[in-house]
Amino acid sequence: MRFPSAAVLFVLSVIAISAVLLVASSAGISWHLLPQISLFMLLIIVASFLIVPDPAGGVVSSAVTLFYVAIYIFNPITAFFVVALGYAIGNTLPRDWVTWRVFFNAAQMGLSTFLGALVFRALGGDIATSGPGSLILPGFLGPLTHQVANNFFVAFLISRVRGLPFLRTWVSFVREFLWSNLLSMPTAMLIALLYTRVHHAFILFFLVSLPFQRWAIRLYLEERGTYAKIIESLVRAAELSLPGTRGHARRVADLSLALGRELGLADREVDLVEYAALLHDVGMIGYDDLLTSGAAYSDIRGLIEKHVRVGAEIVSELPRPEIAEIVRNHHNGLANPVTRGRRRSIVSLGSRIVALAEEVDSRVYGLFPYKESEPPSLVVQFVTENRGVLFDPQVVDAFVSVLKKQDTSAKVDQNVERSVGFGGEGVARHEA
Repeated sequence: MRFPSAAVLFVLSVIAISAVLLVASSAGISWHLLPQISLFMLLIIVASFLIVPDPAGGVVSSAVTLFYVAIYIFNPITAFFVVALGYAIGNTLPRDWVTWRVFFNAAQMGLSTFLGALVFRALGGDIATSGPGSLILPGFLGPLTHQVANNFFVAFLISRVRGLPFLRTWVSFVREFLWSNLLSMPTAMLIALLYTRVHHAFILFFLVSLPFQRWAIRLYLEERGTYAKIIESLVRAAELSLPGTRGHARRVADLSLALGRELGLADREVDLVEYAALLHDVGMIGYDDLLTSGAAYSDIRGLIEKHVRVGAEIVSELPRPEIAEIVRNHHNGLANPVTRGRRRSIVSLGSRIVALAEEVDSRVYGLFPYKESEPPSLVVQFVTENRGVLFDPQVVDAFVSVLKKQDTSAKVDQNVERSVGFGGEGVARHEA
């Protein structure tokens, strides 16, 4: 993969700024605490090494708790040094990262910790002497600064590489990881208090708790896996109930995924659209006799249109309510206006994306209500001619743009038949 020049410049800038900061401030590192620094580095290496693969892409680890502890107990430049070096070593061995990725992630994680420690101290945070009440605000805002900065570095790089809107990507990252990271703060604060006010050996409490933290992470990821299996089972049930539709949901989801990325949606929003596309026809379960009866579409239109409400009711049991709303509105190519507010906006745009994707696949494969398949070139012509009439102009433009990215015009027809899917790596937690 060839990186855009803006992404390369950003990576080099972050690494250079970190190197200059470390060299210029090296005298401020608490070298007299070398044994404690070494122990912290060792713990970060161990925590970074014991990663848990995320089925959705990337990994999850418990190292973030130690980053927060470092914010609390070390001065900013020492915290930078400890986290950057420990994180670099801990991720080089098990991850097989290329050199630039090791340096960039170590640099951005170190800078994020440095900024978090600066905020903690600027607000009067002193883990050794401050009372419990006076630690609440700096103890919260220090780690929060770390997260926002860390998400900034990763979101900016991802947005440059994938051509996504930076602000939307950044906000999505912050929102996605906010609560999971905030839950690490009480543990980090407890470890820091025991470390400074009772005995340094209490830092080993983290090591003892590490197996339990990994177990909790695995349990969380298994729940997400169960969620994916439920979606897969619903899709399979819908396909078994509808003859001749095998693969339809996956193809519609692939095209919706491509359109979402072309429109610059953040990863979490793309996931919502993809899940909704997979489940868009789940309300058709039980309609197989009706669809094979040979009745005209006009005669059964009212019954068929009920499937969006039935599907939305089924999908409403899932923890993301936006999916049910997209399923409910996925036949409204233009009737569902794009309104303000994140949830309303992604529901409106997601509905329009799925509406176009379903129309394309149904025409190409001759699925209900169409009795025969249409040549892909005629389907593309139909979509473009109905830009702003049946389909959202932005979504149509994204569709055309996706097609233009194919190598030759011959590949366009072939890829339309496959509903033009894209692949790609998932975004790892806290790193690029």
